[in-house]
Amino acid sequence: MNRKFGVIDLGSNTARLVVYEVDAQGLVTEVDNVKRGLRLSNHLRDGRMDDEGVRKTLHAMRQYKELLDARSISDVIAVATAAVRQAENGDELIRRIQQETGITVRILSGDDEARYGNLAVLSSMNVGDGITIDIGGGSTEITYFQNRQLQKSVSFPFGIVTLTRMFFHSEIPDETGQSALRHFLSRSFSSCPWLINKQCPVIAIGGTARNLAKIHQRSVQYSMDSFHHYPMSAGQVASILDHVSQLPLEERRQVPGISKDRADVIVAGIAVFDSLLKHAGSEELFISSKGLRDGILYEHVWGADAPADIREVRERSIQQFMNRYQVDKPHSYQVKNHALSLFDQLLAHGLHKYGPPERGILEAASLLHDVGRMINVHESAEHTFYLLSHVLLAGYTHRERLLIAMIASFKSNKLLQCQLTQHADIVPKAGKNVVEKLGHLLIVARMLDRSLSQAIHTTRLVEEAGQWVIECQGVLDGLLEYSMLDEPLAKLSKAWKLPITFRPVTDTDKT
Repeated sequence: MNRKFGVIDLGSNTARLVVYEVDAQGLVTEVDNVKRGLRLSNHLRDGRMDDEGVRKTLHAMRQYKELLDARSISDVIAVATAAVRQAENGDELIRRIQQETGITVRILSGDDEARYGNLAVLSSMNVGDGITIDIGGGSTEITYFQNRQLQKSVSFPFGIVTLTRMFFHSEIPDETGQSALRHFLSRSFSSCPWLINKQCPVIAIGGTARNLAKIHQRSVQYSMDSFHHYPMSAGQVASILDHVSQLPLEERRQVPGISKDRADVIVAGIAVFDSLLKHAGSEELFISSKGLRDGILYEHVWGADAPADIREVRERSIQQFMNRYQVDKPHSYQVKNHALSLFDQLLAHGLHKYGPPERGILEAASLLHDVGRMINVHESAEHTFYLLSHVLLAGYTHRERLLIAMIASFKSNKLLQCQLTQHADIVPKAGKNVVEKLGHLLIVARMLDRSLSQAIHTTRLVEEAGQWVIECQGVLDGLLEYSMLDEPLAKLSKAWKLPITFRPVTDTDKT
């Protein structure tokens, strides 16, 4: 039976409630997401949360409690971060939340925040070595991981709200303030020798990171509507920082991609990313749309240890897709087995030079080729492409996600050309060949289980008289599959420039 639970993140800049549903296999779907901008860092006065900050917090928590009650959800994980942690009366505020709403809130340490952010990244991205940075309203958490293992972490007692208040005293940050901020950040990061010149990717977490990605995507008219695993160069980050820091607040609010409730503090946030990239000698910034709440979710559902192997991340995400879109799993696994068997046999005979990356993409596409059928059988290919290119498939880059979507939905060169034209900025023309070849291979694999009965259980590729024959070992003669293989094999032969036919072999022939 599915169960629902809520995660509340009472942050220094915003408070957010996310509702999740978990199925019997432990796979999770997000079903609601509500955000309130509280700016609690601005309500710290002489080390205490002022009355207005307390009032706003209690009001938001009462609203969240009403939403949870409307959904009959009693399982709630609630955490508070820097602003409440730093407030002398933080414990008192937590007690009042408990008394007025019945919600128990845990105040996280800086180390907890860093660990959860790191867990979220390693549970959703294919990065071996890296530095994570999660900048909130009142604190900044940074970790360093190597071989997907957390090595070091630190929590700094500053965030976008506090840095803005400390260094920027006019709508357009003056050079004096910007210079002072740079020196402050350099001194702060220098206190952690393990950050110096690591020359690995920096992964940015949180709302400021998402805004940064959105600004850049809008400026280059990026063709994919996704922030997670979005790559930016250090030069691109510096260029955006230079641009937005010269704008008055009202003009900054009009920049495509900037949230209006973050426009007044975003310069400080981007400056932190820019400074860390320089300090770590990193040329690449990745954006992660997964952060603190996702780390808490992961721990709650799967445990506190991050997946040591990216394959575990990918397999779990694929299972999530298959469950959500009610994929026929025996059929999909049979299609995968046929597709990979043919791929491996073609490779063994020296008929292609594709390697593990292409094999992994073909495997994912094979398992997910039917996700669009739940929406509409007649346009299932189009729906498959849309879902795989718009719904997050964790553990894959944007290019990999699009290749999976193109191969899974492949049915004609005309449709493929439209997809390639739409996403020419991510998948260059050279991608057409691999999609076409693997797409036709997947169509043949699908046809080998057209009856959804797994009646053909083995294929063997043999060379006979200058042509290639796929021996299809099945349980019976006269299978539906055999009457439907000629056309896809002819198209496969043309795409691969190989003469390929098939021959049925029944189980009784082998005895």
